[in-house]
This record gives sequence, structure tokens and C-alpha cells, in this order.
Amino acid sequence: MNILISCRTYRNPNGFDFDKYETGFNDMFPNDHITALLNKNQDFKFLADNHDLLVLSGGNGEQCRLVTEIEMINQFNTRKKPILGVCHGAFLLTQLMDGETIHPVSNHKNTFHSIFYNNEDILVNSYHGSGIVKEPTGAKILAKDEDGLIESWIFENVLAVVWHPERQPDFWMPTEFKDILKYK
Repeated sequence: MNILISCRTYRNPNGFDFDKYETGFNDMFPNDHITALLNKNQDFKFLADNHDLLVLSGGNGEQCRLVTEIEMINQFNTRKKPILGVCHGAFLLTQLMDGETIHPVSNHKNTFHSIFYNNEDILVNSYHGSGIVKEPTGAKILAKDEDGLIESWIFENVLAVVWHPERQPDFWMPTEFKDILKYK
């Protein structure tokens, strides 16, 4: 599978800007080809035509990143190709699809907490200061936390998770992740 992963922007101590993604995705998708989605104007149609999955990774929401991600979301949705939103990506997708988020939320930064998925209590990491309070119209809620915040939802070819599966030792994801990979 060819996977396109969005990059967070990073300014090093010397003032140089970089686009980067977490190397945990290399371990999460060990047998797949990963391409970094750089935050610049590029041939978005070509990228969408030649990739099977778009991963909107966690991180910041710099303007150049948002413009790039929104264009790729549009390209993947037009083709009915799967999109996975992780943390920042989940919040972005929620907002673009008319769900609702809140900021700030307590007890969600640099910690682990339980989510409830299919009557199971699952421990996930948490590195965010926002929360999802309303899923996009038509989306199915997959998991919530103990405060009632939505931790994961699915709608057609889109799956959102607010934790970082690429940082989990077992890369845990809802089983519905496999469903979006088959969506057409």
C-alpha cells in the first residue's frame, strides 16, 4: 500500500523550517511505502492518484499545513479513498465535516487514559488539549473517554482517532480501520 502522511511544521533552534512526520508510522506500516506530504503547493491530483491512504498526522496547525491537508482531503474524498485523521488530523476532519470541538480540555496532555470501545476499556496515549464534543453529521461514534469526549468516529472513507496509534506499543486501532481501507 502507498501511504501519504501529512507533516507537521518545525522550526529548529537556528531558525530553519522543516516538514516532518513521526517515524512511529514506519513501524505502524512496516510493509508499506510511505511518502511525506510536504507543506507546499504541488501536484495534489498526482499524489491522490498514486496513494492508497491519506494519514493526517498529529502536530501543529500552521497555515501552509492546513492548506495542503485540506486540498489532499478534497482529492482523496473525490476519489473515495481512505483517510485516517490522527490527533490534529481528527480535529481538523471533525471541524471540516461540521462536527464540534472544544479547547481547552483537562487531563489530556502527555498522559494515558481509558477509552470505551465496543464495551471494552482500552488504555491509549493522549497528547492533545482539545476535545470532540459532537461527531460530524452521519458519523458513527466508535469510542469515548471517561469524560464523554469522542475519541474516535467513522464516516464512509474517513476514520478519526484523537490518540497517537503510531506512539502506542501495539499501534492499537479500532477494527473499523480495516473497513475504510476497503471503502469504495
